[in-house]
Amino acid sequence: MKNKHLVFLFIVTLLVGLAIRRAPWQNSKFFQTNLLRLDTASVQQIQVTLPGQDILYLLRGDAGWSAEQGDRSVNLPQEVAQKMLATLADLRSIRIAKTNMPDTLGFLPATAIHVSIIHDKSQNETLTIGWETIENSQPATFIQLPKHEGIYLANNHLRNIFSKTLSDFRNQSIVRFAPSKVRGFYLFEQNSKDSLLFQKKDSTGIWESPKGVHCYPNDSVQIWLTKIAGLRGLHFADLFDESHSSEAFYGKISLVIETQEEPLSLTIFHLPPQSVPEVRSLQKMDRRQIAPFVLHSSQNPANYFALNDTILLRDICWPFLKK
Repeated sequence: MKNKHLVFLFIVTLLVGLAIRRAPWQNSKFFQTNLLRLDTASVQQIQVTLPGQDILYLLRGDAGWSAEQGDRSVNLPQEVAQKMLATLADLRSIRIAKTNMPDTLGFLPATAIHVSIIHDKSQNETLTIGWETIENSQPATFIQLPKHEGIYLANNHLRNIFSKTLSDFRNQSIVRFAPSKVRGFYLFEQNSKDSLLFQKKDSTGIWESPKGVHCYPNDSVQIWLTKIAGLRGLHFADLFDESHSSEAFYGKISLVIETQEEPLSLTIFHLPPQSVPEVRSLQKMDRRQIAPFVLHSSQNPANYFALNDTILLRDICWPFLKK
């Protein structure tokens, strides 16, 4: 073999060696396997802890799954629990991620999500979820498991699946109706024992109270009904004390809808300033849950909603203001 061929082979060997040393897999060891030995039928409880939140307990019972957080609980949709269980059972490592800076992978206390799986008989499992990424064009997530050393890059994006609070499972809808189907509405005022009914006169298109004492043009009523039908996105008023509803009563509107047997009632409560709790004394409480006015809908009887927006309050209370 000629010398120039030997020199060529030497250079090629040297370049290949350098490429291998600098290749990304030298910093990550491939280790593909199921990370959890999970019998989904034996899982009785899943605990999820998000930064700054109380522990969310997902509990399996005879009637199905439920969710508890703080002092509240709701029924958990079966598909939510099944998706979590299927994700945990299918949790596979892509590789071991070697790093001297695990905090950069989402494992700081302010960003990490902790998940505990409680079995009925076998040993419990826990994992910590870090940042999500893309590996070979596939979704992946960095995770830590106390039973294993180091950090794994696992298949699938996990944060959205487990980044849940009780509010995600509560009924957040306020009203469901078509303004065109409303045939009348009642007004129940504060400090009044009687209600006032308004109905639309077909001949004039005017909405009138009995004997025509009060009236509204149809265009104004339709604008008002459309605003109410669009109510959404309000925060739960979990600090409202239902036992004080009588003294806090501000007014109620009941809509008579031709497609519904029972009227749709919206009740508004006004909390005096001294009864609104100081946010400074509350931990882990969203300020948006505290408001001087609270709204309750008969279509969502289990929840109360905070009214912080004074413009929205005036929109809802329009008949009281204009009458």
